Amino acid sequence: MDTQKSEVSVQFRKPKLEDGLAIYHLIQASPPLDVNSSYLYFLQASHFADTCAVAEVDGQIVGFISAYYRPDRPGALFVWQVAISDTMRGQGMAKRLLTALLKQQPKDSVTELCCTISPSNKASQGLFKSFARQHGLTLQVAPFITEAHFGDEGHEAEELYSLTSETESTITL
Repeated sequence: MDTQKSEVSVQFRKPKLEDGLAIYHLIQASPPLDVNSSYLYFLQASHFADTCAVAEVDGQIVGFISAYYRPDRPGALFVWQVAISDTMRGQGMAKRLLTALLKQQPKDSVTELCCTISPSNKASQGLFKSFARQHGLTLQVAPFITEAHFGDEGHEAEELYSLTSETESTITL
């Protein structure tokens, strides 16, 4: 019995409006991510396409990353959500998708890569720690949103992860 996963051809690209519903379904199937309305994913796939990316295999969306530039810190690209389908997990897909997102940004535009991660989300912590090591980036982690901020929602705290380059003014891959 062959237990190796066969090589698949993955296309990384900016999302388009028509991807919104598939992205929504991918997020629904990706706990512990917060699921927003399908409308939001249509907006991300159209209005925010320049700061989002999808991974596609045989016409199916198997990965999605959403981000935006922080209005208060130009150059700080904030990663909002990263989702990978069950069939593609454990193959470095999230790191490849994050790389694709950064490569589609204008040259010298990203001075900081940041996100928030809950303490129990070990997969996302591993992704950003590994990405920082691989690219020689400095990683800082600080408290950001406490459980108390969320009130009675029962939402975990969120820590702010910040990746920057020690040697360059921008992050380039």
